[in-house]
Amino acid sequence: MTRAVILVAFVALVLAAPASAAVRTHDYAYDVLDARLTETMTFQSDPASCQRAGLCGYSGTVTYSFAHVTYGVGIFSTRRHSVRGYAFLNVGGLTTATVHGPGGGPPCTDKVIDRFDDFDIEGTTAHPRFVFHSPPDAPQFLDTYCAGPRDLDVARLIPPLPLPRDALRRRSLFSKVSTTAPFSAGPFVGTLSFSAAVRLRKLNPSGLFSVGLG
Repeated sequence: MTRAVILVAFVALVLAAPASAAVRTHDYAYDVLDARLTETMTFQSDPASCQRAGLCGYSGTVTYSFAHVTYGVGIFSTRRHSVRGYAFLNVGGLTTATVHGPGGGPPCTDKVIDRFDDFDIEGTTAHPRFVFHSPPDAPQFLDTYCAGPRDLDVARLIPPLPLPRDALRRRSLFSKVSTTAPFSAGPFVGTLSFSAAVRLRKLNPSGLFSVGLG
């Protein structure tokens, strides 16, 4: 994703808001100073349902993570009391999988490089939040060619990163979250561990166009 694409996305976001003389829309842009994320799915076949799917005897771990961003920008708008927008990240992400099959022998392994990630900015002006890997975005960061659950099977378990009530007045934003939750997805059961931290700094209009065209 180029910086020009980021600028186009921002313009599209602004133009998508319905025009109204009675309702003001405020637009914001932030430089993503730093972000890190780790998502680990540990699973095994569910004895109650795996036989029907022919996937009994499997167990494994899939992890997606990145420790920094090369660059990123967050863009969002407020209208009445609602907040919506996106943040685009250029990351050095990596997905790794190790899955053991029912017959023993060497495990299935896979590695996938992930260069881009993003998150939604949503909620209300009093309670804004960052949302990674929202199910409507059809995430694929945990998908590999090895047997096992897929990203959409566990995306609902990822918690939002809440922001303070006065977040929109601040020049910088920071949020983090960490959680572990069990899941059941078709012939598999397991746990999803997720942690993320994001730090942003507000841009002025000239800073926005510098990010978009530089």
